Amino acid sequence: MPESRFIYLAGFGVQKRLLLAVAKNIKEVFGFNVRLSHISVHPLLGYDPVRKQHRADIILDYLSKVYYPDMLKLIALLPFDLYEEGFNFIFGLGQLGGNYALVSVYRLFDAQERLFFERTFKEVNHELGHTFGLMHCKSPGCVMNYSNSLSDVDAKGRFFCGRCNKILPKP
Repeated sequence: MPESRFIYLAGFGVQKRLLLAVAKNIKEVFGFNVRLSHISVHPLLGYDPVRKQHRADIILDYLSKVYYPDMLKLIALLPFDLYEEGFNFIFGLGQLGGNYALVSVYRLFDAQERLFFERTFKEVNHELGHTFGLMHCKSPGCVMNYSNSLSDVDAKGRFFCGRCNKILPKP
């Protein structure tokens, strides 16, 4: 893979401090350099007024029209509560083997900044893992474990197990 490929990170209404910490996390875990992206998303894109949530697939489809020549992946952090058909909510969504992912920080928030950031790192790493072709993993502690609740997020690690790590490309 050419060294001039970047993982782009876009934040919509999330604090700059969190964005910078997530960028550092991505560099540490994946080894790729990160660039911050400035993409505007209408706050009502994919909004369902009955559920008071945003449909993740509609936002992901919108993001998939963004392209940078040196882009390897693009991941967006959103403050909106997300859902996907058949689920009450989701923490994020990543295109399996694709280039786009998103994570909602809405349900990950905690007054303890360290815990909030750690949860966000885990979900970002998980969704980026999907874009690199990884499926859910049952290996204890692997970040690719499926999370259906905050306790599931808190129980898993931030890193990939040995088997999942072997599948990830190296910069």
